[in-house]
Amino acid sequence: MTDILIRNVDDEVIARIDDQAQSLGMSRSEYLRQQLKTIAHPRGRTTRADLDRFSALAGDLLDDEVMAKAWD
Repeated sequence: MTDILIRNVDDEVIARIDDQAQSLGMSRSEYLRQQLKTIAHPRGRTTRADLDRFSALAGDLLDDEVMAKAWD
């Protein structure tokens, strides 16, 4: 694996990164590795087909009878 050194990062930026990492129960290094993976493999854009699929799957969520059965 390769190491990355980033120079001249503002203290405020480091503090915010540390806060984010801590809130997730992660070390700074672990948090930054996760962020780099997200940057390297971005999710695609949401398409009309994606929205249509979601609509078909979630179409009955406002139906009180369906929702009542979900909690039985």
